[in-house]
Amino acid sequence: MLDDLARPAPRMRPESMNLLHGPALLALILVGLGAPAQAQTAPPEIAANSMAAAAATNPVRVGDLINLPIVDENKSAMGRVRAVVRDADGKIQLLLPLGGLFGFGERLVPVPIESVALTGPQVTVVDVPPDRFQKSPTWYGSHSEQIAASETIAVSRR
Repeated sequence: MLDDLARPAPRMRPESMNLLHGPALLALILVGLGAPAQAQTAPPEIAANSMAAAAATNPVRVGDLINLPIVDENKSAMGRVRAVVRDADGKIQLLLPLGGLFGFGERLVPVPIESVALTGPQVTVVDVPPDRFQKSPTWYGSHSEQIAASETIAVSRR
């Protein structure tokens, strides 16, 4: 066994070096230099669509939405988010208090989550005229449940 350690390592024969020429040599050099490997990715248009969809929504904790101001697209204040509820169909709605004076005589109106977007520290109603909510029926809470403040929901961003 000591004889094996004392024996010099075998040398590479010239004919086996031919294997390192051509594509194999190029591959070894590229790997050694850290050239990026060609990854299998989605076509650019599909990747852009999925990135746009991910950027369009934002996971938000329900507790962080409570008391945020609700404004229309002209930045006119409409009220503040009173609660977040899920109706019998599973659709999420923000409750907007309208009317009243100092909290007395106000009524709650549901605003679909699809009709709002987070714009900084406020919720903006998009693509819905502000007077629509004045004509909306009052929310009485039947067939819906309040979403816990610790739950996370997806809200669009602008």
